[in-house]
Amino acid sequence: MSSLIRWLTAPAIEIAAMASDTAAVLRREQRYRDVPAVEPNAGLIAETLLDGSFSLLVGMLVGVPESQQVRRGHQELLAMRDFIEQRGWYADPTGYHMTPPPLRAPQVTERESTGLRGTTRYKELVFESEYEPHPGEPGRERWLAHDDNGTATAYVMEHEGRDRPWLVCVHGFSMGQPATNVQGLAADWIHEELGLNVLMPVLPLHGPRSSTRFSGGGLLQPEFANVLHLFSQAVWDIRRMVDWIRRRSAAPVGLYGISLGGYTASLASAFIDDLACVVAGIPAVDFTSLARDNEPWAYQAYGRDMKTDYGLVSEVTYPVSPLTFEPLVPADRRFIYAGVADRVARPDQARALWRHWGKPSIEWLSSGHVMASMKPELKPFLRRIAGEHLFAPGEAPFAVDHGLRETG
Repeated sequence: MSSLIRWLTAPAIEIAAMASDTAAVLRREQRYRDVPAVEPNAGLIAETLLDGSFSLLVGMLVGVPESQQVRRGHQELLAMRDFIEQRGWYADPTGYHMTPPPLRAPQVTERESTGLRGTTRYKELVFESEYEPHPGEPGRERWLAHDDNGTATAYVMEHEGRDRPWLVCVHGFSMGQPATNVQGLAADWIHEELGLNVLMPVLPLHGPRSSTRFSGGGLLQPEFANVLHLFSQAVWDIRRMVDWIRRRSAAPVGLYGISLGGYTASLASAFIDDLACVVAGIPAVDFTSLARDNEPWAYQAYGRDMKTDYGLVSEVTYPVSPLTFEPLVPADRRFIYAGVADRVARPDQARALWRHWGKPSIEWLSSGHVMASMKPELKPFLRRIAGEHLFAPGEAPFAVDHGLRETG
């Protein structure tokens, strides 16, 4: 009975957190060094509540795993730590990431998607991922049992005629369908207004690759070994897609990701040569603190049986952390933007990446998390990056705006 009462009252945990975050906005609180203080307004308060509602909804959709599943996941983490240590991948984490074969003949189909901004025409790129976890790696068989995940997918918006620069745009958690990717990444604006070719990879376990009732749900299970498989496969797939672009185009290629895609783009930038730029938007780069900050309220309701050893999670995810690797992109071609009131990937996530990357150009938006990538004030930042690093001098089909509020 006490467990049932805790479960029924557990949403109060998230609601209390939402109230605390809203109060922080009203107090103009500066919670983190090197992050601008929050300036309160009605829109920002609404975004704080939206972020909290998003976390609450995800927690409700995830539900409560069986305690046996949690214990099994813990034992798998211990086995994974031993597996990594025995192969020397703590000393050389690049060894964990396998080199993928070239992508030569994907299936390409013309498609249409209808969203809030009307109908978008795009091409769907489909191919067999060919990724497999290492032989003997814990969780390997469970990962390979996700049948749909073995088929890699990307959505492509390409200009006809003159060869244009490319921006590979990696979506966030729970996205992955054409309409959500186009909307959430502002891909139509990037394609039409900036004049870029756009390729949007679908992350493992998301969109048409998902095997749960909502996109990305498989990442939130107690088997944290999935985190290694998801990000190593994501990097593998993106490397193949960039190779596909380069086999048909000599134009520059940039890499851009938001939220979970910011994590992925940051990680992938350590394995792809000659990128014109890398942009991490509202990035989540420390999976351990991200998981702890957004731990489903139902886990807390059940108490000790649902406790996660986050120190162990941090150890095990080291070979797929963006904070482990140095990007191959020069420091002056690394860019970050983040929301000062983000309550999903909190500002310390972007700050950690900013410090790790050598304090490159960073734009702090008056924003939360869910709405940040669609903010109009973000566009001058992306426009300048495209004009200076993707197009040759004088070739950008737009005026470059240098009047931005940045630090770094």
